[in-house]
Amino acid sequence: MNIDYEYLSRIRRAVALYTNRKTSNILDGDFHSIHKGRSMEFDDLKEYNLGDDVHDIDWKSSSRMGTTLVRRYVTDRRHNVMFICDCGRKMLGDTPKGESKKELALMTFGTLAYITGRNGADFALAYPGSDNMSISIFKSGPEHLEALLYEYEKHVGDNGVVSLEDALKNVISVVHKKMIIVLISDMEGIASISGNVMRAVTSEHDLLAFGIEDAMLTGGNTFDNDLGRYEKRFLSFNDRLHKLELEERNMIYDIVSDNTKHSRVSIVGISSQSEIIDSSIVLFERYRHGNYGYIKTTV
Repeated sequence: MNIDYEYLSRIRRAVALYTNRKTSNILDGDFHSIHKGRSMEFDDLKEYNLGDDVHDIDWKSSSRMGTTLVRRYVTDRRHNVMFICDCGRKMLGDTPKGESKKELALMTFGTLAYITGRNGADFALAYPGSDNMSISIFKSGPEHLEALLYEYEKHVGDNGVVSLEDALKNVISVVHKKMIIVLISDMEGIASISGNVMRAVTSEHDLLAFGIEDAMLTGGNTFDNDLGRYEKRFLSFNDRLHKLELEERNMIYDIVSDNTKHSRVSIVGISSQSEIIDSSIVLFERYRHGNYGYIKTTV
């Protein structure tokens, strides 16, 4: 398959700017999705981090080295990372920093899939298409990632019949394995998932989310994707409408914060491609340490 865009090259360049230390341990620590037990082959030692199993501490080696070290093991079970990415026309809008939500969603998925693949995980992609739900197989490698980027790029902007909540429920009913599930949507999309569904997912799986921030409809020149034109100035610059929009947005954020905190879900908000890697590191660190709920990262 000939890919006619350079997403993977851009992802590799972005990741290359970061040291291995920052990205190579993103999947370390406590996750539901990986096999645990003593039937694993010893691999090496690493410095103890909060969240590591205290039973894995190697006290003799720690005494010799003067720092707390834990044993790491090799297992034939790998992390399975499932990305569930939103599609609809709303993903054709912009972020508050003027970047395309579509491009940001593609680069967020691609960058994190690339990093988790380098961490030894298999990854898959699911998205609600125009007619039905699409779920890929779990694999790793650049060819797999390129194919998934190509498929997702074709369908961003489709208004399908499957909601993001239904997509999440379909994934856990169809895929019969432990997963780290990563949602990529805007804040309205995350708010559309009920707390009950989130809790049903987190009883068996790990659930993390990226909330792509939306540009305001008021307070400036605004292009309406549905109408295909700029909004009339007397509407977009109306102070009362701007206040109402802020109130509605704060209500959405409150719903997201409440649902995710009580459902053991960690979520970060992003507005720019420059935030992707730092936000990913923050997201996984917060989740491993049990810091659930919403946070807006600033880079």
